Amino acid sequence: MDLYVFATPYRIGWDYYTRAHQHTFEIKSWEEAGEMEYVKLHGVAIFLMPSGMLGTLLSLIDVIPLFSNTIWGQDANLAFLKKHMGASFEKRSQPWASNIRKEDVHSGDFLALSKIRGRWGGFQTLEKWVTGAFAGHTAVCLKDENGTLWVAESGYENKKGEEVIAIVPWDEWWGVALKDDSNPQVMAAMSMWTRLQPRYASNMWNEALNKRLGTEQLDLHGIISETERRGMSFNQLLTIPEQDEWEYSDGKSTTCVAFILAMYKAAGVFAPFTESIQVTEFTIRDAYTLRIFEDNRTRLPGWCNGDADGLPFCQILGEYKMELPEYNTIQPYANMNENCPSSPPTYSRPLRC
Repeated sequence: MDLYVFATPYRIGWDYYTRAHQHTFEIKSWEEAGEMEYVKLHGVAIFLMPSGMLGTLLSLIDVIPLFSNTIWGQDANLAFLKKHMGASFEKRSQPWASNIRKEDVHSGDFLALSKIRGRWGGFQTLEKWVTGAFAGHTAVCLKDENGTLWVAESGYENKKGEEVIAIVPWDEWWGVALKDDSNPQVMAAMSMWTRLQPRYASNMWNEALNKRLGTEQLDLHGIISETERRGMSFNQLLTIPEQDEWEYSDGKSTTCVAFILAMYKAAGVFAPFTESIQVTEFTIRDAYTLRIFEDNRTRLPGWCNGDADGLPFCQILGEYKMELPEYNTIQPYANMNENCPSSPPTYSRPLRC
């Protein structure tokens, strides 16, 4: 039994066939006129799923448990990351939650989070596998003029279920983390300088592609036509780097990690390459591999538990040691991360890509 996927820039469909024969996949109606024109010029992309129907179903069986907020779900996430990314998940020494002295935390200190069960645990596991990052979310510490400690993050889920940029008091943020039943692992890196929502689809697709072309308000058909007029392929258009100064109809486009790195960029951390670095090109992995964090363990606070666990950073929460391969190893350089692949299972990174 073979499973096929049929795709245009406007849709994805699938069908399966049990025997060798002439088969027909029917498109009953076009999403819009532009789709028909695209198919006339380029046809429909057809992909044969290499695992077949049975293999694909087995893969689904491998993935579905990741989203269960149970010990079974946690075990599934650990097994998936061990199998596909080589993670080890060594148990940490006690205590699993640090008794943090807020006086030791500074503006700019980087927080990396990893959930290993439940809805967000499942999503983060798949995100890690795709990007090669061993963390699923990031936040940053900020102190105001009164010395009050806050946590800022992009992708914070408010009471309406919307993902927004938020700044919350440390005590509130830490209290939620301690009560989180997805068994989060949280790393705090001391800086050395002391999901797709439907209404966002247009923003992430048409607006983003218009930005890359330097055009405005073109629909997908117009974007494809303009791309062809310029002698570009659609794939070439997709690989044009995001620019930090681009602003969309609903504001700046920022992932959790780009939000933090934009602060670092404004603070001069990337000098003398500031103008040539686009932080929207960075993944979580790219962020924690930057050589910008404290690398002298003797300067880390005593509550870090780093020495006991053999970690070069503070892990402040979690049952398992956080693994961050290549942590704090790559010096910033011009046009950083604009041409880096991220293919599992090795996620090999060419020098200065």
